[in-house]
Amino acid sequence: AGMMVFYAFFTGASTAQSILREEEERTLPRLFTTPTPQSFILGGKFLAVFLTVLVQVTTLIIVSQIIFRIEWGAPPAVMLAAIGIVFIASSFGICLNSFMKSTKQGGSVFGGVLTMTGMLGMISVFMPNSPMSAQLGETVGLLVPQGWAIRGVMRAMNGAPMQEILVSVLVLLALSVAFFIVGVWRFNKRYAS
Repeated sequence: AGMMVFYAFFTGASTAQSILREEEERTLPRLFTTPTPQSFILGGKFLAVFLTVLVQVTTLIIVSQIIFRIEWGAPPAVMLAAIGIVFIASSFGICLNSFMKSTKQGGSVFGGVLTMTGMLGMISVFMPNSPMSAQLGETVGLLVPQGWAIRGVMRAMNGAPMQEILVSVLVLLALSVAFFIVGVWRFNKRYAS
């Protein structure tokens, strides 16, 4: 579960990096000269990020269950947690890319930012034997979106009530909206005619 969350965030960021790549290759500015509204072009790019992460998470859940016999929990709970992961990983990737000036800058920032936030968010996974450490780790992990994502998945896997999973997913969706708004605003500002 931790690796799925970790890599979903990397996939969201690297897929959204295609916007920067197209800017560097000058194909994005050429697209903006067509009669298609800029919002449609960027919306299509954002949709591609979302669909890529969706396929990745869905595939990992299904294949790991078939091959490795991983028990993810009740299907509705797992689907709910997966939806939260897909939305947050996609919007976080878009937001993060909106602050990058180039793909070169993005590569080093992604490696640092996503690794640090991923490890911080999953700190509770690495300290399960000590109740005090696990509780501290879970609290600290909630400072980053990966912590909320892993919390939702782990609760689904452990058979927690749907309300507990729903709280995590609602926080993820709220954070997703905030990251998406910031990312869209920054990209629109960047490409304003």
